[in-house]
This record gives sequence, C-alpha cells and structure tokens, in this order.
Amino acid sequence: MSLKKTISVLENLYLQKPDKLLTLYLNTDRRDQDQQGGEWKIALKNGFNRLEEYLESAPEELDRLKTLREKVENHVYSLERDLPRSFIIFASADSGIWETFELQVPVETNFYWEENPNLNQLKALHNQYPLTGLVLLQQNQIKILTSVFGQLETKEFMEFDLDTEDWRTYEGPHHADINGGGKANQQEEYENRLKANQQRWWKSLGSILDKKAADEAWEKIVLVGDKEEANVLEESMNKKVHETIQKNLLNENEHRVVEKLLA
Repeated sequence: MSLKKTISVLENLYLQKPDKLLTLYLNTDRRDQDQQGGEWKIALKNGFNRLEEYLESAPEELDRLKTLREKVENHVYSLERDLPRSFIIFASADSGIWETFELQVPVETNFYWEENPNLNQLKALHNQYPLTGLVLLQQNQIKILTSVFGQLETKEFMEFDLDTEDWRTYEGPHHADINGGGKANQQEEYENRLKANQQRWWKSLGSILDKKAADEAWEKIVLVGDKEEANVLEESMNKKVHETIQKNLLNENEHRVVEKLLA
C-alpha cells in the first residue's frame, strides 16, 4: 500500500470501545544531545506507565493497552542495534491494526490512546519529505533514486546503449568506464556518437521517467546534474519537475546523496 493510501486508511479509522488505537511517536535520534544516554528507553517506559495509570478505571481498555505495550516494546527493542532516528506506530488490539514507520528523521515523542489515530506529525513529515524521484544525470548515464521521509527506498542505474539505441537497466554498481577504455581516436568517435544521439535519448528518457513517476506515484521529481542536460530532459517530460540541482552526484554513495539533498 502506498504512503498516501496508508494515511487515507488511517484518516478514516474510528474504533469503538473497549477497542482503542494507540498512536506512538518515539524519538530515538542518537544525533540529539538529549538522546546520548538512551533516554528514549525512559520516555517509552514513562509514556506507557502514564497511559496505564490513566486507564486504571477502565480495566478492559487497560488489558488491551498492556497487550499492545508488550508488542510495541518487543518491536522497538528488536531494532536497538540498528536504531532508526524515530518510530511512528499505530496499533489496536481487537481490530488488529499494526502500522509502523521506522524513520531517519526525528519526531517529538508523544503517546495517544483514542478512537482514531493522531496523524499530525506523520502528515507534517509527509509534506516535508514526500515520495521523491531523484534523477542523477551524467551524459548517457542516469541513476534513479526514490526517497520518502528523507531516506533511500530504491535505486536503479540506466545507460543509453548506442548499439541498440535504447536505455538499459543495470543491477548493482554501474560501469564507470562507459567507452570500454579505448584509444584516443576511439574515444573521439564515441563522444561524437554520444552527441549525435543526445536529443534521441533525452526524448526516450523523458517517456521512461513519465511512466515510472506515474507507476510509482512520485509526489516530487528532482533532476540533479548539468543544468543544460536537465533542461532538455525536462522539456521531454510531461510530468512536472519540481526542482533542478546543478551538481554531479552520479558516482557518490546513494544514501549520502539523499541525505545531502533531502534530509
């Protein structure tokens, strides 16, 4: 289910007593000076303790909360060795709702026990870090990164093949030496063929990106690379390009690229 659909489903949830929905925002960001000593563990414990005290006069709800507490604590502690910067969890006992987000952006720790979910922080983060397609350009090579909530989701490397005159997708690391390391005259011939085919490959790439953006429901498109190349590509696309960044990042670590540009 896409993020938009997940939020839409949560927006329309309304539970009946004694079933209630737990909404948990937990800040576990070790970059935060206030989190250097594992303070999130205390915040998690205290948050549940306060809810349990509040529900002492409602034993049916209290039983359900205690069941969810064990499940939530097991989930969070299972990720302690590779701790994200925050957790957002929506959970209920009777209706079996269990929706979790492990994020690389911080949140403000809050606990809610209500008939419907509290989506304020989730929506704010979604607006700030939508599902984004980052297209890194360099001559006849591109790298497509998708990101949501400021973290890398998928990556794909493509290269325009002059022999087949089509874009090819490669799995794993891309080939840095695109011309096979030939002699000087071979290099010149190769570059001439590149220039002759540029308009053709930008036009075909525009169609590929339009389809990918539609299929994957991108909410934002960012082109990264030479400004002139990015402008030509944008003119070949029907989808709106939201931003162009003039940097050469094709060969950089994908996680660092996302962090540098979005987080």
